[in-house]
Amino acid sequence: MSEFRLAAGSKVKFGCTTNQLYTILRQGISTDTQRLGLETQHISGGIFVGELMAYYAACAAFCHNTSELHQQHTEVMGAFVNALQEQKGSKPNLPGLDDIAHQAGLPVVLDIELSEDCLLLADPQFVATHETEKSWKYWRSASLQRPQGIPASWIRQVFFPRLLDFRDVATARSPRSLEQTTDCALMVGGLMQAWHKDAPVDLLHAFHKQYGRINFSQSISFDETALERFFNLAAMIDPATRLLNQMTIWQDIDALAKKQGIPLSE
Repeated sequence: MSEFRLAAGSKVKFGCTTNQLYTILRQGISTDTQRLGLETQHISGGIFVGELMAYYAACAAFCHNTSELHQQHTEVMGAFVNALQEQKGSKPNLPGLDDIAHQAGLPVVLDIELSEDCLLLADPQFVATHETEKSWKYWRSASLQRPQGIPASWIRQVFFPRLLDFRDVATARSPRSLEQTTDCALMVGGLMQAWHKDAPVDLLHAFHKQYGRINFSQSISFDETALERFFNLAAMIDPATRLLNQMTIWQDIDALAKKQGIPLSE
């Protein structure tokens, strides 16, 4: 079996949540990182990278984190959801939100430029183990094999969804809310590739034709200063607003996934 390598300068993407960003800044992306939601979660010594499948990975990690938080804090989160529904546009003032919000991760995708040639292995979700070239060139998904992992210095940007405040949800279908829904559609595109084996080039072409982009609508550079500014955004630093975004993103993903017959609980 001939090896397949991506040349230095190639671009790949990696999906995770905001909870991982500071660890990745300090330590890079570790080879023990798992991709959630699929039976083939991990290939020894590798990191799953891709294009649209990075949005799948961000979605899966986000849904896993959100589900766990809601199971652990059922009463408080139930009261939070009820307050949102009863008083649209008003920020709920409930005890216990600070600790929960601190654990709430929102989906992000890292844009990575390889600084050296890197060996890939096929993604068994899509192809046989000897079909690595097809895995990358057609499915745009593979396991990057590098014992030291991916250094933080290779990461160029962080893409993230439009973040809302309570004014955005006071009225139906505000422009910012619609932009966040569009960002969620990109993650559901990743689910469609993983579940239905839809071709990523077709999904991304359709998305680009409609919205003029193939990434989340927002981005920052990946460095200490940019991350500090990001986590000081009102939508991240204010507990209720961070949980609002967790809820609106979750609801959009759930609604869009159901239209495609994709269960988020599996």
